[in-house]
Amino acid sequence: MNRFKKEEARKYRESRSGLSELEIKRLDRDKLRNSEIFELAQSIHEEWFPEEYDHVYDSVAEANERKRGINPMSEGYIADVENKRKTMTVSLLSESGMSICNDSWQIAYTEAGNRMKKRTK
Repeated sequence: MNRFKKEEARKYRESRSGLSELEIKRLDRDKLRNSEIFELAQSIHEEWFPEEYDHVYDSVAEANERKRGINPMSEGYIADVENKRKTMTVSLLSESGMSICNDSWQIAYTEAGNRMKKRTK
């Protein structure tokens, strides 16, 4: 076991020391629920805000343009993205086409929480 795994195991044991069996079950259930919400929020974010992942598919030349503050996407695409983000009341992307705020993540987390609530009803 490497040092990181040992440290994680120690933290795990310490977080549960002194707790009753019921409290441990609640802690595990909450951790699982938070993990499910995160995964759902991530998929919602990828679906609703794919423009925030465009940089992942950049060529070397496009990545260099972004570093210089230039958005390598077409003007039509940039305009469409700006209109969509204004409609969804999300902050616009920077000049280079990168996200400058986490408000889109907040929307995704809120939606994930709402969907999880609907599942449990």
